[in-house]
Amino acid sequence: MRRMPLGIVIAFVLLLSGLISPTAPALAADELCFPETGQCISGRFREFWEQNGGLAVFGFPITPAREEYNADTGKTYLTQWFERNRFELHPENARPYDVLLGRLGNDRLLQQGRNWFDFPKADPATPHYFAETGHAIAEVFWGYWSSHGLEFDGQPGTSFNESLALFGLPLSEPAMETNSSGDTVLTQWFERARFEYHPNNPEPYKVLLGLLGNEVRANAGSGGGGGGTPDPCANVPDPVSASVWPDKCVEAGTVVLMDIYGFQPNENVGFWLTTPEGAIYGTVQTYNIGPTGAVEDFDFDTTGLDEGLWYWVFQGTSSGHQAIIYIYIKASSQPGLTCADVPEPVNARLRGEKCLQEGDPLIFDIYGFQPDEQVGFWLTDPYGDVVAGTYNTVSIGPTGRVNSLVFPTDGLYPGMWYWVFEGVSSGHKSIVYFFIEE
Repeated sequence: MRRMPLGIVIAFVLLLSGLISPTAPALAADELCFPETGQCISGRFREFWEQNGGLAVFGFPITPAREEYNADTGKTYLTQWFERNRFELHPENARPYDVLLGRLGNDRLLQQGRNWFDFPKADPATPHYFAETGHAIAEVFWGYWSSHGLEFDGQPGTSFNESLALFGLPLSEPAMETNSSGDTVLTQWFERARFEYHPNNPEPYKVLLGLLGNEVRANAGSGGGGGGTPDPCANVPDPVSASVWPDKCVEAGTVVLMDIYGFQPNENVGFWLTTPEGAIYGTVQTYNIGPTGAVEDFDFDTTGLDEGLWYWVFQGTSSGHQAIIYIYIKASSQPGLTCADVPEPVNARLRGEKCLQEGDPLIFDIYGFQPDEQVGFWLTDPYGDVVAGTYNTVSIGPTGRVNSLVFPTDGLYPGMWYWVFEGVSSGHKSIVYFFIEE
């Protein structure tokens, strides 16, 4: 697997934006990346994250944006997980309701086997009481709840409805609980958050939000909310004195690129690969690290490797410094996929073949949208991830269609890719599937 030629993809996005009128304001196609988790945010999700609390409210991104099935609605949405919440893109909704948050407080309680309907209720005379659930927001949490919210009206300050949209209704009374970090703190649950009171922290860090995104993903399949199968990627350790691309959890057959650093100049470095069973794969070897004490784009081909957690260890023979890269290898989601398996386009027409060699142009028409409707579009790779920089929104123009769009496929690796175009107001979709051959 090679690095995505992002410039080619962005050029296509800009070309498309020139063919059909861009929306105002235009959405940022640039990425904001976080070395803490190795993930990036872009487009509408980045805009929403930055406008509504950022790191303190949502935490770092912990997955790429990709299409996921929502069991509550029975539909698939462009989704990205963060440490404290989950974003879903609903282009059929007008802003700011086009990005919806997961009910992770409710989901995590279900995973724990706790039915909040059975929790002790508050006296209706208690301040900040909500009759909808029978609970009242604790005084120590009310200031935080009422001063944070999703930006709806463009007015200064935070309205009650803006706070409600961000956190939801209270689902419990305040009580002492032990969180995932082992701290026993005053805790109150909400539909979309868990508030924790840390009295020893300085202001404004006494009230912190629980890492529900991490917890729900790590416990998927244990009772509700977050899918029926535990996510093997949720607990893969971060690299140590190293970085990995495209991800630390990949499908078999992916070529992973690794950077290692922090060694002494020209130091001899021993390195080895450990299997999921804890055995050394092959033999321990030694390599001279060179004058920079670092190596970039070290290739690791995962073809033919068993599913499970593998890890590379690089250790300086004189300094003892270690770089460690953990990689979870998943079974391929496209085993034996061929051109014959590629679906026909939906509300679109190919002007050529759907099976291409790398570098062949993909030419297609899309149609069926409302006149001058805003249309979101993105490219999904063979691993189900939305390609960074490709989510954007444009106005389709007066005919509701665009003919002879040309997408260059230079640098795309083998497998099935597809473009999705979705009308913001109509929900109408055009989908163009294509296959890059070996």
